[in-house]
Amino acid sequence: MSKPFSFEPGAPLSAGFIPLCVPEIRGNEWAYIKECLDTNFVSSIGVYVDRFERDIAARVGTRYAVATASGTAALHIALLVAGIQPDDEVLVSTLTFIAPVNAIRYVGAYPVFVDAEPDYWQMDVHKAIEFLEDECQWINGELRDKATGRRVKAIVPVGILGHPVDMDPLIAIARKYKLMIIEDATESFGAKYKGRMAGRLGDIACLSFDDDFSRLGLTIIR
Repeated sequence: MSKPFSFEPGAPLSAGFIPLCVPEIRGNEWAYIKECLDTNFVSSIGVYVDRFERDIAARVGTRYAVATASGTAALHIALLVAGIQPDDEVLVSTLTFIAPVNAIRYVGAYPVFVDAEPDYWQMDVHKAIEFLEDECQWINGELRDKATGRRVKAIVPVGILGHPVDMDPLIAIARKYKLMIIEDATESFGAKYKGRMAGRLGDIACLSFDDDFSRLGLTIIR
């Protein structure tokens, strides 16, 4: 039985342990951290939060970006803003961190898992379209899952490993059925899809800036 990972300062990593990321602070970062501590801006306000929001919005090319406590919180807020209600259904990638699925359940909705395509491991858009076209029906201005009777309300494509999802056909089917697209662009941040930045491809996008010791999320609104 392997020994549990020790969090004691200076303790060596357990054999075979691969950390999510290793924090590295150097250069001007020390001055920035000291300024935050000296000015007491260590929580939810301060010039760095405002600057972070402005810089991300400018980088992605959107009007607004709102910092949150975590990427999960960003997804949760995005789903609420998108009007997702209890008992709604939301399409989501199978190959993803658990946060998008947790956020869907937080609002009382149900995830509909869409498998990954084999080349880049992103959401298989063709399978998503097949589900919406063949396994759902349009009733009184709403798309309903034939099997469950629940309203299908949104799609959460999750870009992973640096790649965005093939968004154009997904956007087209979403517009056809009046579905919201909440893009989880955490791992595709900085990538482009047909010349457009990941993070501005859907109606709302979410980012997560995650390491072993801190959490920071962002909701991007076009």
